[in-house]
Amino acid sequence: MQKVSNHDAQNEFLFVMDQVCSGLGPVLITGMRGNAVLVSEDEWRAMQILIGQRSMPGIRESAVDDLAEPRPGRAGENTV
Repeated sequence: MQKVSNHDAQNEFLFVMDQVCSGLGPVLITGMRGNAVLVSEDEWRAMQILIGQRSMPGIRESAVDDLAEPRPGRAGENTV
C-alpha cells in the first residue's frame, strides 16, 4: 500500500485519486490526528459485498475453509 502524508495528499489530491482509481491500490494517508485509507469506488463496493457475504450463514464457514486450504500459485507459496 502506498503511503503519503496528509499534506502531500492535499497538495497532490488529483494525482493520488488518479493513482487509486487506475487500479494501483489503496493509499494510506497519514496525519497528526490519525490515518485514513483512500480506496476506489470499485474496491469499496467489493469490500461491502465481501462483508455482506461473510455475515451470511454457511458462506462464512466456506470462506474460512477456503482460506485455510493451500492452493498452488497463491502469493507467498513456492510452486516449484
